[in-house]
Amino acid sequence: MDSTGYLSSDLISEYNIKIISLSVNIGDETYKETELSNSDFFAMLKRISGSSTTSQPSVGSFVELYKGAFAEGYDEIVSIHLSEKISGTYATALMAKELLGMDNIHIFDSGSSALGLGLLGWAAAEWAEEGLNANEILSKLTKLKSTTELYFIVDTLEYLHRGGRIGGASALFGTLLQIKPILYFNEEGIIDVYEKVRSKNRALQRVYSELERALSSNKPHRIAVIHVAAEEEAKTIAAELDDKYPGHEIRIFEAGAVIATHVGPAALGLAFHPWPLEV
Repeated sequence: MDSTGYLSSDLISEYNIKIISLSVNIGDETYKETELSNSDFFAMLKRISGSSTTSQPSVGSFVELYKGAFAEGYDEIVSIHLSEKISGTYATALMAKELLGMDNIHIFDSGSSALGLGLLGWAAAEWAEEGLNANEILSKLTKLKSTTELYFIVDTLEYLHRGGRIGGASALFGTLLQIKPILYFNEEGIIDVYEKVRSKNRALQRVYSELERALSSNKPHRIAVIHVAAEEEAKTIAAELDDKYPGHEIRIFEAGAVIATHVGPAALGLAFHPWPLEV
């Protein structure tokens, strides 16, 4: 999977997930996201008094990663990536597959990013550990993708507007400067405004209501609390959810520089889906 899934290092290590990194361009310098902490990223942005951009991995990087996995003895690869509607990463992965001419590489579009992607990668890794083959994993991923939800609360749409990633909501930019929009990936895999809310607290309560709706199914869920340089707020949210919804798996994840480029500091999010997946 690519680096914008933001799984923690312990999960990546436990399941031996191969990560291909997107890059962040700051001034004249380019950094791999996996090598850049949020604190360093925002400090660099302040020094250059400008903005950053992001870029997808090269075809060569994908080819190298895939070849390396097969050299380790793997028979099949499931490669999961952020929505093709906001990044060329998925298309680049397909190009690498075509260059290698191998049918046992399977490219999957998460239709999302951050932990909307990461939760799918985590699930796929567990299924691989259980011995499922690639086609079985892809079938389950398609079903799980349809039940995976991601909501992000940002302080401003300035960063998304600047990077051209806000999709159909760009027309709302001027009217949203004074509110805390809740963002999500729509059915087309494009970042859009889910709802316009006047304060961060109200936005959080609105996202909580979506989680409560999902949990009303009485199925156990895996819940990811996501933050961009807002660890203490994320801890508070996780503790509140843990108290209110015992019996569900709740973990905190920090989104990295690529997402931070587009949503800015202090962004918070929730991603969740039923887990384990019922057949």
